[in-house]
Amino acid sequence: MEQNKNFKQIEIPVIKSLYELYRHTHGAILVFPKHEKYSLGEKLETAILESIELVITGNSQPKNFKEPFLLKAGAKTEILKLLFRLAFDCGFISQKQYLKLEEDLQEIGRMLGGWIKYVRSN
Repeated sequence: MEQNKNFKQIEIPVIKSLYELYRHTHGAILVFPKHEKYSLGEKLETAILESIELVITGNSQPKNFKEPFLLKAGAKTEILKLLFRLAFDCGFISQKQYLKLEEDLQEIGRMLGGWIKYVRSN
C-alpha cells in the first residue's frame, strides 16, 4: 500500500486526472446498450488512453519537443467533450455523469493549456 501511495505522489497531475476520467468513463460504459459499448464506448476509452499516452510521451521529451504531443492531447480532450455530449444526448449517461465528466475535461484542458503556455514561454 505504501508503494502505491508514493506512486500517486509523483504522478503528473494531468495524468492523474486522465486516469480518473478513464475510471469514471469505464463505469459509465458498463451500462451502455451492447452495440454502443463497442462503438461509442470503445471510442471514448480509446481517446482517453491515447491522451494518456500523448501526455506521457510529451513529458519524456526535451522542453522544445513537448508542444506537439501536448497539442494532440488537447485536441483529444476536445473530441472527448463532443463524444461525451453525444453519449448524454443519446441517453447513455445521466446529466449528473455528463456534468462531472465535462467538469473533469475542462480541468484537464486547463492543465494542458497551462503546460503548453509554459513550454512556449522559452
